[in-house]
Amino acid sequence: MNVSKARLAGLGVLLVVGVAAGGCGVADAVGDAAPASAKPLAPRDALLKSLPDASTGSFKFTVEGGEAPAAGEIDASKRSYRVGFRYREPEAGFTLHSDYLVVKEQAWIKIRFTGTEGLTGLPKLPKKWMLIDPAKVKDDDVPVRYDNETDPGEAGTVLRAIVAVERTSDGHFAGTTDLTQQGDAAIVDAGRLKALGEKARAVPFEATVDDQGRLTSTIVRIPAAGKVKATRYAITYTGYGATPTPAAPAADEQQPATKAAYELLNA
Repeated sequence: MNVSKARLAGLGVLLVVGVAAGGCGVADAVGDAAPASAKPLAPRDALLKSLPDASTGSFKFTVEGGEAPAAGEIDASKRSYRVGFRYREPEAGFTLHSDYLVVKEQAWIKIRFTGTEGLTGLPKLPKKWMLIDPAKVKDDDVPVRYDNETDPGEAGTVLRAIVAVERTSDGHFAGTTDLTQQGDAAIVDAGRLKALGEKARAVPFEATVDDQGRLTSTIVRIPAAGKVKATRYAITYTGYGATPTPAAPAADEQQPATKAAYELLNA
């Protein structure tokens, strides 16, 4: 289970809620920094080395575009992350706010809705963090424990599929990547990928690293295809080492997940 798959689980929740409301739905690169006197790494190698790993520590992340925008914090060294997703149901106009908190072998969720004026059929859910019982979860995309997540925006998927890349200035890179190798990253959906055709095999991207060689942003510029306009998939990683580690909620801030919550998660 990883953050990307959790986004897909959240999309399933949105679909079910939309119907209920009347339809109105690991980083591979590790190692120490090269000595100052050493020959600079080739652009692709430098980017792969920039990916966060289990020793990186805490940082913040955002994912814009793709099938579901997300934001949160992660500390792989402590085996924990918090990630929040926001999905707007276009026909009904309401927004689903879905937040997961994962710490080692436990996971909690919060679900709430905004923009629901005049709508009926939405489930009643508590405001506290709801502890998830793995035995009651059928959907494999729902996180129930920490599962070696280190790269929540799936930047590694983009960088490992590089077709060509160059260093445009200190800490800045540009090139093309092959989206047909995206796997479960959900950068584009299957329909968009098909519409892109051969264009999907060399999509423009840009990336930046900080003065310590750590990845700070990756932007994939997806061209127009069919009736869909050009879009972008953007990942940012910030606050390295200065971001509080996600921790289990206090006893008075949590409760067991409710029947209504499991109905949404298993839909």
